[in-house]
Amino acid sequence: MTDTIFKRLQESIGDFKPRPQQQQMSEFIAKTMQRPPQQRVAVVEAPTGVGKTLAYLSGTIEAALTNKKTLVISTATVNLQQQLIQKDLPQFSAALEEPIRFVQVKGRRRYLCPSKLTQLATQPEQQTLDIGVDEKYQQALHLAAAKQMLSEWDQERWDGDRDSRRDKVHPDLWHQISTDSEGCAAKSCTFYLRCPYYKLRREMAAAQVVVANHDLILSDADLGGGLVLPNPEEVLFVFDEAHNLPRKALDHAAKALNFIQLYQTTETADSVLKKIPSALAFRQHDFGYMLAELRKDLPAVMSQLQQLETLLHSDGLVQDLVEKRISEPRIFWNSPLVNAMIIPCQNLLQRANNIYKHYSLLAKWIKEGLEKTQLSNKVGEALLPQVGTVQNIFGYLIDFMALFLEPDQEDRPPNVRWLSVEKVGKQETLVVHAGPMTAAYFLDRSLWSRAFGVVLTSATLRGMGLFHRFRMDAGLYRFNEQHFLAVPSPFNYSDQATLSLPAMRSIPNENQQQWRREVVEKLSELIDTKEATLVLFTSREVMEEVYRQLPAQISRLVLIQGDTLSPKNMVLRHIRQIEAGHGSIIFGMDCFAEGVDLPGNLCTHVIITKLPFPVFTRPIEQAKQEWIIQKGGQPFTALSLPAVSVKLIQACGRLLRKETDKGRITILDRRLLTKAYGRQLLEHLPDYRLVEK
Repeated sequence: MTDTIFKRLQESIGDFKPRPQQQQMSEFIAKTMQRPPQQRVAVVEAPTGVGKTLAYLSGTIEAALTNKKTLVISTATVNLQQQLIQKDLPQFSAALEEPIRFVQVKGRRRYLCPSKLTQLATQPEQQTLDIGVDEKYQQALHLAAAKQMLSEWDQERWDGDRDSRRDKVHPDLWHQISTDSEGCAAKSCTFYLRCPYYKLRREMAAAQVVVANHDLILSDADLGGGLVLPNPEEVLFVFDEAHNLPRKALDHAAKALNFIQLYQTTETADSVLKKIPSALAFRQHDFGYMLAELRKDLPAVMSQLQQLETLLHSDGLVQDLVEKRISEPRIFWNSPLVNAMIIPCQNLLQRANNIYKHYSLLAKWIKEGLEKTQLSNKVGEALLPQVGTVQNIFGYLIDFMALFLEPDQEDRPPNVRWLSVEKVGKQETLVVHAGPMTAAYFLDRSLWSRAFGVVLTSATLRGMGLFHRFRMDAGLYRFNEQHFLAVPSPFNYSDQATLSLPAMRSIPNENQQQWRREVVEKLSELIDTKEATLVLFTSREVMEEVYRQLPAQISRLVLIQGDTLSPKNMVLRHIRQIEAGHGSIIFGMDCFAEGVDLPGNLCTHVIITKLPFPVFTRPIEQAKQEWIIQKGGQPFTALSLPAVSVKLIQACGRLLRKETDKGRITILDRRLLTKAYGRQLLEHLPDYRLVEK
């Protein structure tokens, strides 16, 4: 089947010529998808230029269509989603015997809730005396914006998708006019047929291919799967840009207890409770006992939260945190502080379980009342989002407690617990965090053990030439080498690019100030003001200092990240400058070191100022280092080197985007030559022609 598809692609796309590496990748995926259940996992590293999108589409489409599964393609960036929807999928579909139906899906919160917007835009202005002038002004702005949006949506001048608006919508306002599944009346809502989200769901039900992003899939998996997307058992997943997946999965797996959020939610719960007897009068014989329980539980939650907060604030560590002497301190199982928190947390968990159970039932009754017209739409649609918020937050609290109260075990990495201070509106609040040290178990349990099939691909999955780190972090340890493939590059690196390592008198981590001055000198010598140059930094402070010290003939051409333009607009301005025949220089950090596509003369020189070693400052990263040491390993070898190897390959990969591209890479960090690990890093870079100076 893959051979047939490539022939048809060649016939339908004028300049398309399948590469051997592309066919190798496609055949490997197709073969893997024929394996038994729970063995259909293919991990493919495919360098730039292989054409991995058409390779994985041709390798998966037959298995998906034959087995009546939905092909879900997940990416880490909006740019790649747009490319899939606007270019790759239309081309691929046109080459098939029967075209396929495809759709882009985002989380429910990216879409307008017409019911909530209508309620906000048509409510009378409140004459509240207890709020300040600033807040009144903000409310007036929100109301005016809501009326404008309602008018545009009602007249079909806007489709209700947040991303399709040209103006910026204030996050607080968007939160008020969007909803989640618990706050949605679904088919009972007045606006169900016109609802942007349900229009999308109807499109998705008819689609054979769905384009999503990692965050949406991980959120769905975290909630058990099947809420936004089909159940994993009905899906063949393709994770493009898969090197980002373990880190994103860790963020989803961690939970937090936010005191202000819980106080506010408990007040909302109490406010809802007062409306229940009249709103659900048709079920009054059912909820007498429930109301009595909730009237005890809600004040008890407030009391337990206050007790827990007082306990925390009496600890010296928390005082240091609040006074900003430290940030994100970890707290440990069996420490005096955690031991003192256990009983209040267990009591809070017991109450949270009760509240979650009762508000879930109230939500069910409201939905039934709307369906059977025992409850007016106006009352039900106003009440349901509030009940849903309570249900959501207390459900999340239960998840947090499961992580926080799980004892450490000898044979597996322990959960990590830490504290932070965060802003909620104008107030600061203490937040307690808990999360697994690795997302491996979460990914395996939620996706790999359940999905019909899985493809994980990226230009960089190996660190120091091995899949080991990705395999461990992504929970793929039960899959042997037959599931992994590193496709060779179609580029002739030694002909297309040089790698230069100029003589530097100082090394960045040994003599920082002297090295910075040298960077300024070298950039002044190296940069050709007539060409397109990308200069990559690992520190904003260094980037800005270097920029300030550059000679005017260079600095006037520099587009620097964090200035007036967004990264996307910096790239657009850069392209306009080059296409107009002028030189242009981008000074950027991480987001420019991967995902930026500047082919041909849009980037002919990449300068990497410093080896992009990861800085492990997050509590989970620190805990992982300690766990490796405890088990007799070396964090530098196990974590830092593979990570810098991947980052360095990604950064160098900005230069060559097509087989006809040419250019040069310069790295201003002599550790590549003076340190043993530097030579190892060089060995695992593509085979650029090395120029030592």
